[in-house]
Amino acid sequence: MAGAAREIIITDSVTLISERAEGAVIVCGSHGGIVAGLFAAAGGVGAVVFNDAAVGKEEAGIAGLRLVEQYAIAAAAVDYRSARIGDGQDTRASGVISCVNSWASEAGVEVGVTAAEAAERLAVWQGPCNSPATRPSNPAEREPKFLTDGWPRVFALDSVSQVTWDLAGSVILGGSHGGIVNGKAIKAPVRAAIFNDAGGGKDAAGISRLPALDVCGIPGATVSAMSARIGDGRDTYESGIISNVNASAAALGLHPNQSAAAAVSVVCEAARAAVGDPA
Repeated sequence: MAGAAREIIITDSVTLISERAEGAVIVCGSHGGIVAGLFAAAGGVGAVVFNDAAVGKEEAGIAGLRLVEQYAIAAAAVDYRSARIGDGQDTRASGVISCVNSWASEAGVEVGVTAAEAAERLAVWQGPCNSPATRPSNPAEREPKFLTDGWPRVFALDSVSQVTWDLAGSVILGGSHGGIVNGKAIKAPVRAAIFNDAGGGKDAAGISRLPALDVCGIPGATVSAMSARIGDGRDTYESGIISNVNASAAALGLHPNQSAAAAVSVVCEAARAAVGDPA
């Protein structure tokens, strides 16, 4: 006899899932990169639908789909042009599947079906369960990567969900997409923040944090998804090429086609000049 259908949970970010998500089908606004896959696997989800974030450099936007196969998790991603990244409700309502892993394929999910249909198929799929003993640690427990000497501090974060008030006043290089999540641009008043543009996508959702950061007076920018691996804050810094800036960042001298590393130098030099170089 068939078992009960899995619960379908809609969330703007896989970083926001709780204990209720164990075994459930998660339809989220997150990109499908490695760090997003680790959040899903650590949460013990049964299946997950991501945004493909324009796929991007080294197919980083869907790398999490392959990663979670080892944890017996069915995963799919919607085309970034079909649904707003960072918006779980729009993912379910408008998303069209662009990529599936082997477990999702076994569950009957195919490229071209709607996210809503994919979620229903995943909910009734009686696939294997992943064991708590084999799950990875939660990426939220990782320490931010300190990138440069001196002041202000510069950190790389694979997910900006890791931003805390301890990082206030720091420059943040995030692997996260540049879309608004859960109504917030960022959790603490950082000095500047650089994200991945996830290809821009539907309604330019992949860069929607930038005007929101302007409201807070925080310089913000995105790097091109083809220049840096989404979900990898260090690669944002080392390889990223700026694609969009907000007004606060432009006022400091940040601009498209600049390297992320050069943009960080501009921000840090401006900060030191303003206070007489405390470093």
